Amino acid sequence: MRIRKLAGAVAVFLTLGAAAAEALPGYSTANVNMRTGPDTDFPSVGVIPEGDPIDVWGCLRDESWCDVQWAGNRGWVYSEYLGFDYHGQTALLPDVGIAAFGIPVVAFAAADYWNRYYVGRPWYADRQRWYGFKVYARPGWRAPPPGARRPGWWRTDGYRPPNGMKPPPGQGWRRPDHRGNDRRFDNNRPNDRRDDRRDDRRTDDRR
Repeated sequence: MRIRKLAGAVAVFLTLGAAAAEALPGYSTANVNMRTGPDTDFPSVGVIPEGDPIDVWGCLRDESWCDVQWAGNRGWVYSEYLGFDYHGQTALLPDVGIAAFGIPVVAFAAADYWNRYYVGRPWYADRQRWYGFKVYARPGWRAPPPGARRPGWWRTDGYRPPNGMKPPPGQGWRRPDHRGNDRRFDNNRPNDRRDDRRDDRRTDDRR
């Protein structure tokens, strides 16, 4: 009996593991920084051009930041600048929610993430600083409500775009034609400079 239970547990684990390994294809809806952690204090990996394809591996529970892959890189991006093809039109992630898209909730552990994806990158030498970095709740963002969502719910009650960013697009936005330039798995990495086209971080951005 114990063996059967153990086998069942292993089967469940493998099933969940396989599901967790599936990333959801989407695209950026603005020129947006990909960062090495879910806070604008973290170094920038590069700027994802508007319309570029990305893959989403998971999002924080409050859906403020998502873990994505772009151009052979992994990093974190604001959720409201991620779009998906949904019923024949573009849907921004917060309008529909991660559950509807099958995107898992993930947590961020700097040591694990950096050792997995950033060994050898210029900022890796400064890793001890980021291993102990306190990630705060994102200013101007609130967790999604339970149940069905009204599109644009997150644009009200104090929402403000991140510093240096234009507001996320509304209805009628058309994705730039980058379909012949799919760089999600391109190993040609972008410029590694931390300040490369930064999103104008202010000292009060997360407080």
